[in-house]
Amino acid sequence: MRIPDEAHYTSPYRYSLQASEPLLSNEGGAARMARQNVWPLAKHHSLYALDLSGQGMREPHWHPETAELGYVEKGRGRMSILSSSGTVDTYIMEEGDTYFISKAYPHHIENLQDEDLRILIFFDQGMPRDVGFTASFKAYSNEVLGDVTNNDPEFFKELSKYYSDQFIVKKINPVD
Repeated sequence: MRIPDEAHYTSPYRYSLQASEPLLSNEGGAARMARQNVWPLAKHHSLYALDLSGQGMREPHWHPETAELGYVEKGRGRMSILSSSGTVDTYIMEEGDTYFISKAYPHHIENLQDEDLRILIFFDQGMPRDVGFTASFKAYSNEVLGDVTNNDPEFFKELSKYYSDQFIVKKINPVD
């Protein structure tokens, strides 16, 4: 496995996350990742640095096989988590806060201010997987979606189809 030049390796025990190329970057923010595919030492752990601009939101998603532990390094955001009992827990996260999300609990993060929100996210797997709502939602027929949501299937024909997770999206919802 080749270590990317931008990682500036000086030791197998060190990885320069901030110097690495973002996995993705758009007007909503950027995500950098230190995981097994770029840092072989990280066989059972990984770290994501999630930067959300004032326009950004991490799309609703879940991690089927790993829990998530996060630390708010900078900014102010809102987290919503759907628990296995069907209740939604929404709370404000501020600089210095830590949070935990159990394995397979759907959740999303949004920035609540114009300044960037930066969260360090830790996983107990070298290559954590996630399932985003944008890609998974339209995997079902309009009839199934209509039946499950108690809506007319015609409503779902108007929705855009995404064949991959959007990961970071531009938020269009007003902040409170």
